[in-house]
Amino acid sequence: MKKLIGVGLGLTLLLGLAGCGKEGPTSRVKIQRDSCPLYFASENLCAEIRWVKGPSADVKSEFTVVFWKKEESSSTGSWTEPRGQVGAFLRMTCCGSVSFPKVNKLAEGKYAVTDASFAPGKWEVYVQLKQGEQVEKQFVKVQVDD
Repeated sequence: MKKLIGVGLGLTLLLGLAGCGKEGPTSRVKIQRDSCPLYFASENLCAEIRWVKGPSADVKSEFTVVFWKKEESSSTGSWTEPRGQVGAFLRMTCCGSVSFPKVNKLAEGKYAVTDASFAPGKWEVYVQLKQGEQVEKQFVKVQVDD
């Protein structure tokens, strides 16, 4: 009986430690975020992707992209309209498949990207600024599961 209690207590401690450091719904641990997730040097702007729906292989995904001046170092301040034309595309890293979702301006420095189609696998989600022949691209990696 003592052996069974010891194994149960050890298993409880092991499971408790396995969850250590993970943020739960009521956790007060703050995640430190990159102050400039996507940096566009040509305009000295930062940008951030904010998922609205997805990323998912089951339904069309949506996200917004917001831009701000790098020296402000926060996506919560005022947004800045890029001089270049904003675009987005998705690239599957295994085979180079490319998809072009729709991009629409919502407000000054804020864009909606809709109709993003993903298959299960590893993807790169690109945001680009285009001025004439000059194109600057930045991306984030995304894993889409079944």
